[in-house]
Amino acid sequence: MNSLNKLAAFALLLPATLVSAQQMGPVEGDAESGALLFYQHGCYECHGFSGYGRQDLNNTGSPILLNEQIFSAYLRGRQDVAPLFPSTNMPNYPANAVSDDQVSDIYAYIRSMPENLPELDDAPTLQAILESAERPYTP
Repeated sequence: MNSLNKLAAFALLLPATLVSAQQMGPVEGDAESGALLFYQHGCYECHGFSGYGRQDLNNTGSPILLNEQIFSAYLRGRQDVAPLFPSTNMPNYPANAVSDDQVSDIYAYIRSMPENLPELDDAPTLQAILESAERPYTP
């Protein structure tokens, strides 16, 4: 994909359009293989083990997840087009680092992730930490 095609693909990403599940393209990869690749390539470091982290993948309505082609263009074009985006922390994944089949599998894994954050009541340890943080520190 040449730079002009990459720019055209990214032009689709710029509008802040929310994407519903009905609008999303088909999933063709193997989610199980994608899970392994997600961990091997360190995606979990920013996106969390379940798609929620510093950069959420789930339930965001991101046009990057609209279909596999846009997702692939985003991964491949980060190095060339990253200055158009507010954050350039996302690494570039050229074809010699992650094959097209592997991108398809990672996309399938991301799309298989649950779309809901757990309720705070379902995380009693987190609730205790938050309550503790609200109390003044006493040495």
